[in-house]
Amino acid sequence: MTAEEALEIVEQILPPGSLTAAQELVFRRSWLGEEYPAIAREAGYDYSYIRDIGAQLWRSLSEALKEPVKKKNFRALLQQRFNLQPLLRQMTVADPAILADAPEYPGGAVRLHSSFYIDQSAIQAKAYTEISKPGSLLRIKASQKMGKSSLLLRILNHAKTLNYRTVNLDFKQADSDIFLNLDQFLRWFCTHLSHQLELEPQLSRYWQPGTGSKVSCTLYLTRYLLNQIDTPLILGFNDFDFILAEHSKLAWEFLTLLQSWHEESRLVDILQKLRLVLVHSSDIYIPPQPGLSSLHTIGYPIELPELTLSQVSTLAQRYGLKWTNNSAQKLIDRVGGQPYLLQLALYHLWTGDVDFDQLLQEAPTLTGIYGDHLQSLLVTLQSNLDLVQALDPILKGEQTTQVTPKIAAQLDRLGVIKRQGNLIRLRCNLYHLCFSAHLPLLV
Repeated sequence: MTAEEALEIVEQILPPGSLTAAQELVFRRSWLGEEYPAIAREAGYDYSYIRDIGAQLWRSLSEALKEPVKKKNFRALLQQRFNLQPLLRQMTVADPAILADAPEYPGGAVRLHSSFYIDQSAIQAKAYTEISKPGSLLRIKASQKMGKSSLLLRILNHAKTLNYRTVNLDFKQADSDIFLNLDQFLRWFCTHLSHQLELEPQLSRYWQPGTGSKVSCTLYLTRYLLNQIDTPLILGFNDFDFILAEHSKLAWEFLTLLQSWHEESRLVDILQKLRLVLVHSSDIYIPPQPGLSSLHTIGYPIELPELTLSQVSTLAQRYGLKWTNNSAQKLIDRVGGQPYLLQLALYHLWTGDVDFDQLLQEAPTLTGIYGDHLQSLLVTLQSNLDLVQALDPILKGEQTTQVTPKIAAQLDRLGVIKRQGNLIRLRCNLYHLCFSAHLPLLV
């Protein structure tokens, strides 16, 4: 399905004449995989304008289709609705029943009950056990696009089966001025939490002059919110790196508060209702703070592994591909075991956009299926020459190189390396081929 064909369908779905020229532009470019900054830059608009136009478009489509539509899922959703069986070029397809649950375009959390989610049973069991403990604090750590949000979604869903209350907080939903100071941030946190629990905010009752923001927030949580519910509350923080990276001082003030709730739950009964789940990509290097020197010091950690050969073969079968372990191994040799890279390859093979040999050949180029992903990484690396210089010895032939903890943490968060202490090596052949072609020009 081309962008124009999809746009014709959208024009039939929405009220006549409701699509503006700007919305058509955003739709076409988004269909081709472009992100808002690139669309704005190429079209000569402000980023915020393009983002708002996109939000209006997805909201209109959500209302028309009676299900959530976002930039990351609109293409797959339209294909599922109006072209469920795409042309599968140069592929042998297994039982069509396997394809009854059509895959979504990879990006973001894999929806609940999807056939295209590979269960990490042992990890999920540990997480489920941990959130059942009074006052627990669970940390899910992995590089970008390793499946953290998908696991958090399943943890919260499991909690609901236990009749726990759940709230999933995403700091990206907060206005930028919320992070200007700790008091303002904690007021937003308590207000947002109240709304999620369908309770009337009563900050003025607990926020008294001279009390201090952390104490006020603690009183609000213990004497009001937790007293209003009869079951445990699972509070999930998705992408905690956002606040760590952008507002480090405030983030560590907030972490000390979370740590205090976790520790005081041993003595304060009401805090035993609270179970915290923090999702983060890597240890963010920040100068040690009093009372909390590292993210390693708090909570129970769970790290997500790469997918194994057996899991990749299983996933390929779920996409309807008759694969041998040899084919799965060839893909792993190129992109490693990172779930997002593997899912993206299998999705494009399922749609017939490319055949297997073409995919492997074009993978490290900026015009292949990983073009947007690689371009994004290159832009980030090229804006920080320290990162490029750290990778330079590996690109010139060394298997590993030693870097500072700060550099290792930054590269780890991007997902381009594997770490052995302060020794690093590139995660996969895909990155080695691409970076070798583009990064040496800068060092």
